[in-house]
Amino acid sequence: MSLFQTHLFTDDQNELVTSAVGRWSERNHVDVKSEHGQAALIQAIALVGSGMRSPDDIVARLDEVCAPPAPEYPRSLVEE
Repeated sequence: MSLFQTHLFTDDQNELVTSAVGRWSERNHVDVKSEHGQAALIQAIALVGSGMRSPDDIVARLDEVCAPPAPEYPRSLVEE
């Protein structure tokens, strides 16, 4: 399911997608407009499209498949 197919969703399904992605992005400090944020949005649309209805389950699944990359630390902090 793509971003453009959300017009087939009910208002409740659209709210579920946006609230779950909003919670996930806030918890992970990811801008929804970023590459990772857009990937999470697409995943959430697919999850809701496949029948998932629990916001907590959607956020947990997004944590599994859309985790943001680990922050890069300067080598001077990592290597001693």
